[in-house]
Amino acid sequence: MFTGENSGTWNGGDIGYYGPNWLHQRRLARKRDQFTCQDCGRTEKDYGKELSVHHIIPFRKFNGDWERANVLNNLICLCEYPCHRKRHSNTVDV
Repeated sequence: MFTGENSGTWNGGDIGYYGPNWLHQRRLARKRDQFTCQDCGRTEKDYGKELSVHHIIPFRKFNGDWERANVLNNLICLCEYPCHRKRHSNTVDV
C-alpha cells in the first residue's frame, strides 16, 4: 500500500531518504508528542513499538530540501495502523 508512488519518499521512480537530520528530528517529534499517536491517543507502550513519524506536507513536495521537510511543525507521531495509513489514504496534494 505504501510502496512505489504511494510511498512518502517516492520521487519519480527513485526512493530517496529523509536526509541526514531525519533520525534526530524523528526523536524530537516523538518526545514532543509524548510518545503518543496524535490521532487516536495510543502510546508507544500500548502500541508495543515506536510510533511512525509522518510528514504533514509530504516529503516529496519539498523537492529534496530535507531541512524544510523535516522541521518539527511538519512532523506528527502516529500509530502505523490505522492512523498513519488513514492519513496517507486521505492525502491531498498540498
